[in-house]
Amino acid sequence: MQNGLIKFQTSIDSENIKNNKFFTSIESRTTFVFKWIVSVIDSGFLVQIQDITGRKKSEESLRKSEEKYHRLFDDDLTGDFIATPEGVILECNPSFVEIYGFDKSDQAVGSDISKFNLTDWVNLVARLKNECKIKNYQSWQRRPDGKEIHVVANVVGIFSDSGVLTQVKGYVFDDTDRKNAEESLRKSEEKYHRLFDDDLTGDFIATLDGKILECNPSFADIYGLNDCKKVNKLNISSFNSFDWPYLITRLKSERKIKGFHSWQRRSDGMRIHVVANVVGIFNDSGVLTQVKGYVFDDTDRKKAEEALVNSKHQITEILDSIKDGFVSLNHYWNLIYVNQHAAEYVDAEPEDLIGQNLWERFPELNGTDYETAFRKAMDEQEIQHFEGPGLHTHEYWFDVSVYPSVDGISIYWRDTTSTK
Repeated sequence: MQNGLIKFQTSIDSENIKNNKFFTSIESRTTFVFKWIVSVIDSGFLVQIQDITGRKKSEESLRKSEEKYHRLFDDDLTGDFIATPEGVILECNPSFVEIYGFDKSDQAVGSDISKFNLTDWVNLVARLKNECKIKNYQSWQRRPDGKEIHVVANVVGIFSDSGVLTQVKGYVFDDTDRKNAEESLRKSEEKYHRLFDDDLTGDFIATLDGKILECNPSFADIYGLNDCKKVNKLNISSFNSFDWPYLITRLKSERKIKGFHSWQRRSDGMRIHVVANVVGIFNDSGVLTQVKGYVFDDTDRKKAEEALVNSKHQITEILDSIKDGFVSLNHYWNLIYVNQHAAEYVDAEPEDLIGQNLWERFPELNGTDYETAFRKAMDEQEIQHFEGPGLHTHEYWFDVSVYPSVDGISIYWRDTTSTK
């Protein structure tokens, strides 16, 4: 409908004339908006009707668009802001206010965002002039209240027609918790690797079939290699093909094993003895998937132990082979060694005598030369030598020697009956 001019002879409210009131006409379900401009003439009223539907719709669309923008702006959980290149905040939403610790928007607007991290802001503006927009810009910043926060920002430059940066529009979110967690994890991993690499124990992770997935330098050194990469090419089960399957079987039921002893052969053929603490790594279904172990080279101690056992065995064989009696006692007068012939003198077996107290087992020694010599050797740490009759019969005579030691005394006696 075009604009028109209509002459009315009827009465029209003077207020409508005065205010040029708007009227609406609905035709064919389409809303038209008119502006009635009323003038008074001699024969009545002259009304000019102006169709402003298009303009009104544009105004309404703009209003709704602005309402939607402000609704999104205000409700956005991201901190949105517009600032000058110098850092003065021109506009911001409630989330921005909260992120930077302001009490209200009035405090944030007009403040200087560059002060949160001046170096980063200068760098950001310099980049924007060339790149126009920047995604995922990360920055540690200090809020006005002194609290340090880590933010991630998407920033867009607003330029004039001549290409000059006039404003900075940004969207930031507080990433402090994630960044702190990431930093803690990084430090934890650094500490783990430092402990792992510097540990004097040989640490490793392997598959069930023995493939070494990871190891530290000490593990490589124990097995005669100077490089962990070389160890990773080896199979730990090859060091002792009998112990590894047994270890895996036990882990499936016990989940961890402490103090596992094993003789193994290194890749260079050297035989070593290791002691291991081993832990099974299981999946969510409870299936053993990997083996984590801590081993140390126990070869020197094991060889010394075996040498001592062999030495004791040799000494025992020698002492048992002699035709004279020999016993050893500790400081508590308990028998700790009895050779075969000494046991035969009292009609007993050596194992039945070991651990018994001398004075309780043989009370007949009390008040004799035997007791005097034994106690003097123990107390004064001097060798004693004497001759005396047998305990059960005086038909037998013995030449007795008593030798003190750090552990107690040793007594050696020889039958001299035939020489009497």
